[in-house]
Amino acid sequence: MSNSLLKQIDDLLAAREIKKAEVAIAKQLRAEPPSDVRAELLLRRARARLIGQHPDDALEDIQTARALVPEYADSPEVLELLGDAYFARFELSPVGFADRTDAEQALTLYEQVLTRYPDYSNSGWVLYQKARVLLSAGDTEAGSRCLQEALLKPSRVSALTALCYERLGFIHLFDHRDPAAALSFLDRAAVTYPPGEPEGWLGQLHLLRSRALKEQGKLDEALAAAEQALQIMAGLGAEMRGGQQDAHLALGEILANMPGREAEAVHHLQQFLQLGKKPLGVDVTWSRVNELLGDMLFRLERYDSAIEAYTSALNFNPYHPWQASVYYQIARCHYRLRAYEKTIATIERMAKALAEENQEITDYRVFHLLGNAYFALEQFSAAVNAYKKAVNLAPAHAEDRDRIETYLRFAEELSANN
Repeated sequence: MSNSLLKQIDDLLAAREIKKAEVAIAKQLRAEPPSDVRAELLLRRARARLIGQHPDDALEDIQTARALVPEYADSPEVLELLGDAYFARFELSPVGFADRTDAEQALTLYEQVLTRYPDYSNSGWVLYQKARVLLSAGDTEAGSRCLQEALLKPSRVSALTALCYERLGFIHLFDHRDPAAALSFLDRAAVTYPPGEPEGWLGQLHLLRSRALKEQGKLDEALAAAEQALQIMAGLGAEMRGGQQDAHLALGEILANMPGREAEAVHHLQQFLQLGKKPLGVDVTWSRVNELLGDMLFRLERYDSAIEAYTSALNFNPYHPWQASVYYQIARCHYRLRAYEKTIATIERMAKALAEENQEITDYRVFHLLGNAYFALEQFSAAVNAYKKAVNLAPAHAEDRDRIETYLRFAEELSANN
């Protein structure tokens, strides 16, 4: 087999033409080439399988290649590829099934490359991967140092500079809580990302930029970054369905903080729900999205739809830390719809849920609403009890304290006359 054929396969892999590369490799393997050529082909197929997110198959090809040509076993290229395969297996494992030993094995291999081959032409990438392993273990400081060093080392990965800046931005955003520093790195990642590289990564980068801008209070710029992310993700079609969901959620959260943009926020939050598969059990994200959707629908006075969203929020997270607040919103919706019996029933459910956790209602507004519902139903004695609890709980400076006291007197007078 000529070197030109191997180069053609390498070019296909560089262009991420995985299927074409695998077809070409399979054709050459069927010809039963010599052991050294077979090993070269298997290593290239391992790269293809890694790109295609099949690390177990990649590991099998690498180990077979090493057995065919033992001198390949400890070359920096093979050690690097083997480390990438182990780390990919760790990262791609389902939640709860990841084996930390895979990550540790990858770390050992990367350190072998860096120690034995200090002048390796792809050491920048090895340091980047080592940093990611360290970050996955929570070692932020060591990971950051590796990323900074990776920026100074040679690499055959054209996007390495952008990849390092992106991780540094991520660290400053989520670990150091420094959105300004994070944005500095993320902006550098955006301008150094080479043309022709996978656009999905760039879409995720703009989502991170959007998050940093939002935390700085720059909502218009955050909105523009999230819209840019959505445009990229949508252009990639079904393969970036998850990315589209993330972008719609980001847009919904930003618009929810912008007065007069509630209808747009509702659209994006609903798009998030429509693009995803409805969870079968507890899902905190879906709970949070439905709660925010309920808030927006409430502002738009679409109370029936708001009730449905709030109810879904509780169903997706029965252990919601603010379930009393969600029940209160549901009760407010019923009250606005003049469904006073349902208002009372919802507050009773709230009280029961709190009692199960040895808590009680402490928000005076709940009893104010309860009193109003009883008053509307002309159940004045019950209204008196609710208003009294509201007055006892209300701060002295509460805006509506005078109103509660006024309705308490009315309820007492009407109750005495019945």
